[in-house]
Amino acid sequence: MAARPSTLTLGDSIRAEAGFLRAKFATATVHLRYGDGLLTMLITGVAIAFVVRPGEHVDLSAAALAGVGALALAWRRHAPMAVFLISALAFCVYQTLGYPHQALPFAVLIALYTVAARSSAVIAACAAIALILGAVGTDLIRKGGPPPDLDDLVFVYFLSGCAACALGYAVQLGRARTELLRDQAATLTSSHAAHEQEVLRHERARIARELHDVVAHQVSVVTALAAGARRVFSTEPQLAREALNSIELAGREALTEMRRLLRVLRADADQGGLVPQPGLEHLPALVTHTENAGLPVQLVVQGQPQSLPVGVELCAYRIVQEALTNALKHAGPSRATVLLSYTETFLELHICDDGRGMPADVIASHGLIGMHERAAMVGGWLHVGARPSGGVEVLGWLPAHAEPT
Repeated sequence: MAARPSTLTLGDSIRAEAGFLRAKFATATVHLRYGDGLLTMLITGVAIAFVVRPGEHVDLSAAALAGVGALALAWRRHAPMAVFLISALAFCVYQTLGYPHQALPFAVLIALYTVAARSSAVIAACAAIALILGAVGTDLIRKGGPPPDLDDLVFVYFLSGCAACALGYAVQLGRARTELLRDQAATLTSSHAAHEQEVLRHERARIARELHDVVAHQVSVVTALAAGARRVFSTEPQLAREALNSIELAGREALTEMRRLLRVLRADADQGGLVPQPGLEHLPALVTHTENAGLPVQLVVQGQPQSLPVGVELCAYRIVQEALTNALKHAGPSRATVLLSYTETFLELHICDDGRGMPADVIASHGLIGMHERAAMVGGWLHVGARPSGGVEVLGWLPAHAEPT
């Protein structure tokens, strides 16, 4: 037998509860149909028993009136008001014609209960009042005037009618509560599913940004180094050997970054073995790798360097990495400048090159979209555009003290 999961998520619990309510409702519906049939047969038998008595003449009209009022209960859930009117009319005619007295009109009270359970309180109250007045009126006609026990008779009819109405209204409130719970369960299921999809979408976007930043930069460096090594392989083997060493180093760094991402994705990863996220202290190494790939880079720092939130440092590093990667791939022979300006409230990034500019199809690439998303996640702002003197510039403003949202 398969092992049962040790824990259930909120979505699993909500879906299980909704399924349980639906199954319970379907089962209850089947049981009610059988119950209505048995109840109709029982009430019909009790009503006819008042008319058909051993050793006495059987009045078919009385039996028909008693049976019609009771048999109508079979349709009480489909047409409660019509069933009530039929039962009440049959009872009043039965009483007016002077047939054997029925102390409590069970069929009419059950029909009144059904009206109260399925109609508004005003309709149920009007039906109860009409029943009480009709029953008292038929007794007055039956006995030719007010009987001595009129007060007791009115009290019995009043108490019976109020009890039927109160019980029916209580059942209606219980059904409304059950329906509300069912709707809430369905709403929670839907909203939780939407929330899960949104969380998955954001997580996929985050992973895609990380993979793009890691793979795109390192592959661009490796490609540029391999192209340079191929050109000088025959004439300058020493330079080709240095390029191959740089390719090996870039590949190892790419593998390290990939392993870090895979550890994050694994639920059973050893958190103590994770590689720290890159920060601004890693920019010199990034500049060195980019220069080794063939793009001269000048790193300039203005202001007093300060400690920034981890998310802001990672965002700044990835923005610089993506900007240099784009310059390496698209700028052609050029030079790049990376300027970091520290202030008390924000960190300003300015990365530019003097190359041939960025192709139009790169404007909507995953890399540029990821740069804008990263800046927005930490509450910053980013601009990417062409320089008046040629090339591309990236301007970014990142908060110096706010934690990423």
